[in-house]
Amino acid sequence: MKQCSICGNEYDEPLQTSLFAEAGEWLSEEFWRDSGQLCRQCLENRAKLAMMYLIDR
Repeated sequence: MKQCSICGNEYDEPLQTSLFAEAGEWLSEEFWRDSGQLCRQCLENRAKLAMMYLIDR
């Protein structure tokens, strides 16, 4: 079990991923440099928020 660095929830690696989770993982690798430290929900939320607010990137 890992602990998410944003929400603090414990999680296992998900068996199924979504497009938002994949986008969030890319953002965590390329932009925030915290890959492997976030749960699926936080990855998805990060991707959705980035689509709305990171329009200059």
